[in-house]
Amino acid sequence: MKRSDSKSSGMIGNGEPAVLDEIRKASLISFVLSLLCAATELRADPVLPTKSGDYTFHHRDAEFPRSKGFPVKVSIRGYHITVVNPKPYGPMPAGVLEDATLMWHPKSKQWIIGHSDADRDAPDVGGCGDGPNVIDFKTRIIWTCEGGV
Repeated sequence: MKRSDSKSSGMIGNGEPAVLDEIRKASLISFVLSLLCAATELRADPVLPTKSGDYTFHHRDAEFPRSKGFPVKVSIRGYHITVVNPKPYGPMPAGVLEDATLMWHPKSKQWIIGHSDADRDAPDVGGCGDGPNVIDFKTRIIWTCEGGV
């Protein structure tokens, strides 16, 4: 006696081989995962270019780019940053200057010190506009429009 049910013949209900159904499922899953990855990459920050730790940076005023600025203590814990001026410098008081979040600014392709998620889309950054300050990890400079001398 011969069996002709779909399990023994490898067919699904509409007469197509079951393997084609599995290929379609796998393709759909792959497509959905690709879309999710692409959407995540569009908004995701690049990998932070430094490890958590305590550093010395220079606080520099963009209006006076030739000025050396002054040293500040920077504490980075994940994406959280605290910038402390250890002693008064010109018009800048001693104490916490920034307590914020490190964010990638896609438009300028620079790291910024942000205070709200809207800072990621600020029209301009660093310098003396209304945007957030820029932090340069290679040169260890925080560009602002404050404290120039």
